[in-house]
Amino acid sequence: MERKSRVLNLRVSERQRTAYERAAELEGTSVSALVTAAADDRAEQLLLAHSSMSVTSDVFDQLLAALDQPTPLAASLEKALIDPRFENR
Repeated sequence: MERKSRVLNLRVSERQRTAYERAAELEGTSVSALVTAAADDRAEQLLLAHSSMSVTSDVFDQLLAALDQPTPLAASLEKALIDPRFENR
């Protein structure tokens, strides 16, 4: 079980507090556990939604084709890449 040592204070309306308390009682849990579970679920949804992108199959095929045929490096960039001053140290 993850150790919880951080505090997050929230301001809620009387209506919200009453609803949270009633829902927590129905679940047999604390208001804190109810609210954090809901926040965890929402945060996971948002993080997942912003960590990937969906495209149509024709766009995906175009991307794969472009990756299979990369554009040659510009001469100046190729020169910089082989310059010993820029070696990874």
